[in-house]
Amino acid sequence: MSSLTKIRDVSTKYNISARTLRYYEDMGLIHSIRSDDYAYRMYDAAAVKRLEQILILRKLNINIKDIQRVFAASSSEVVLEVLENKAADIDEEVALLHELKEIVISFIRQIEKSDFSKGDDVKLLYDKAKEIETQLSNVDYYGKPSPVHRLFEVADKLEEKAASRFLIPDNVLKKRLENVYFIWGDGAAVADELGHRYGIYVYHTCDNRWKYAQDADPQFQPGLCRIVPDYFAQDPEDAANWEREIAHDFTPMVIMDLIQLTANHDKIICENVVDVDSIIQYVTHAININNNQSSDAFYDRYEQEIRGRKITEEEKERLIRKVNALRFKARRDGSIVSGDTAQHRVKQITWDDDSTVEKTADLIAEYFGLSKP
Repeated sequence: MSSLTKIRDVSTKYNISARTLRYYEDMGLIHSIRSDDYAYRMYDAAAVKRLEQILILRKLNINIKDIQRVFAASSSEVVLEVLENKAADIDEEVALLHELKEIVISFIRQIEKSDFSKGDDVKLLYDKAKEIETQLSNVDYYGKPSPVHRLFEVADKLEEKAASRFLIPDNVLKKRLENVYFIWGDGAAVADELGHRYGIYVYHTCDNRWKYAQDADPQFQPGLCRIVPDYFAQDPEDAANWEREIAHDFTPMVIMDLIQLTANHDKIICENVVDVDSIIQYVTHAININNNQSSDAFYDRYEQEIRGRKITEEEKERLIRKVNALRFKARRDGSIVSGDTAQHRVKQITWDDDSTVEKTADLIAEYFGLSKP
């Protein structure tokens, strides 16, 4: 074991999440080593060196599919092709930006000659642009795309190139989410009670999971797009990790939905699974509810499916022991997919024999400072 490195140490050294490391494994780019007597993934020197190569290629904005081609090749021809294509892609983007600049300048020159004094609304700018388009297409752009038409073409292409680099400033995102109240863990009934009691819109992430999957792109959301013929035939730990990947993949969609909802609702309760680690810095109000009255439904279902499979009793017991270990960890952490909320000072509430939906709602309302309209 001394020559191997823990996944946590690799994650820390290269400033890369464990989730991303697992994704690289799923894509066949690196391989970890695990044994029955050791729960963590480990990486040997060859895997670490391969990871360094992956990180360099990702810094060059090389996509995963091309990285797979590079590593599968036996010569330098493929990597040269990939890099040359990337250079050509950069040249195209530079050319598009230059053309966009020229179009903007042409509009500036035409608008400088136009009279807007009769208009009292900036919407007239579009009408003027269409007028300019007609004039230019009849005179200077005969036989070529009109500047307005070309403007949309150029802008669309640039948007496609920039889509993966688009970021919302942290302070803006935190501001938009400051009146969103997150309830993680076993809190669906409590969220509905609070919503009814205080007139707050309740957004259940589980209700939108099908929509997330329909809108997902396999390049950016592989977990949501992954198809497994027999879900419960997977190793329990792999299935639990996949659930985390799914939450990671759809969390940006949840945030987009919430931002849209804030335009129409003063307060919103967001209940159920999200990838806590990726959004915790933007969260102002959050509660995590643990349920010690019953086992986690995910693991209950998994154990039931294992017992019904046509495998040896020894294999069933081995898998069930693994399920129980994962169940215990999930109870300790509070949720199968919501991350280690304790380290973020998220208030923890535990259901017990005396708990009721109403009492728990009272406790959360007091903590959040909710009041009836």
